[in-house]
Amino acid sequence: MFHIIINPTAGSGRSARYRRMIEDRLRNEGISHRFHETRYPGDGIRLARQMTTSDKQDGFDIVAMGGDGTLHEVLNGIADPSKVRLGIIPCGSGNDFAAVAGIPITAEGALDVLLGCEARFTDYLECGGVRGINAIGTGIDVEILRRYSRMKLLKGSPAYLASLLLTLFSYRAKQFSEREAGESRSHSALIACAGNGRRIGGGIPVCPEAVIDDGLMDIVIVDDVPRRSIPGGLVKLLKGQILKLPGTTCRRNSRLHLESEGPMPVQIDGEIYEDLPFDVRVISGALRVYRP
Repeated sequence: MFHIIINPTAGSGRSARYRRMIEDRLRNEGISHRFHETRYPGDGIRLARQMTTSDKQDGFDIVAMGGDGTLHEVLNGIADPSKVRLGIIPCGSGNDFAAVAGIPITAEGALDVLLGCEARFTDYLECGGVRGINAIGTGIDVEILRRYSRMKLLKGSPAYLASLLLTLFSYRAKQFSEREAGESRSHSALIACAGNGRRIGGGIPVCPEAVIDDGLMDIVIVDDVPRRSIPGGLVKLLKGQILKLPGTTCRRNSRLHLESEGPMPVQIDGEIYEDLPFDVRVISGALRVYRP
């Protein structure tokens, strides 16, 4: 039985249109299912926790139907990721992880994956007890998200790109240290990102070489650049060439620990957390996701 947690407001009404088609097809094919609507921000956590703690059998099928925020909530509500199979029906504005996982944006295509593909082991990240499946970062991406949340006229990827442009020319690099195997590296950076997925903000490839099932995260750190270099750097970023930017370091590891003297808010799959320690690790071989 598929338990589908749906955000009824996702995609400016797209989720409601998708639901009708999905209900018809599941009913016609005789597939057991139940929809659970979220009613407020964070409700996906409650619903996922409620249904996965009450079910005692392995192989429980739970589906996140909405945008990246809905997927984030469902993942964090699952009591034990190793005992579920997670499906994704993307109908939000960004759908970054779904795109990397090869899940179509159409309702018919996403349902084809859910019904015709195996649930495959897929990595996820954990930071301060919070799970993330796409990307965890600090620096300019947090400020971009704050500006994005205040956007009124634009929505989705255009709003994120506008927020990125406006923030780039006013943002000041953050000071932090990176600790690994007893060694410390200091940075004055625009962004530090741990990527399981490859893109954020509706398609911006910040970790263009990341792989979602290799047991590692791609760590991308962009140190501060002169203001005159920003336009050219932005072009490289949008073309997926961020790793060619001067001052950019990238490596793969299973853990990333950052420290800062001042506040260092963290974004996890587009959600901002103010008081988490930035200590990210990869969880591999536990969660299974329906994907091609």
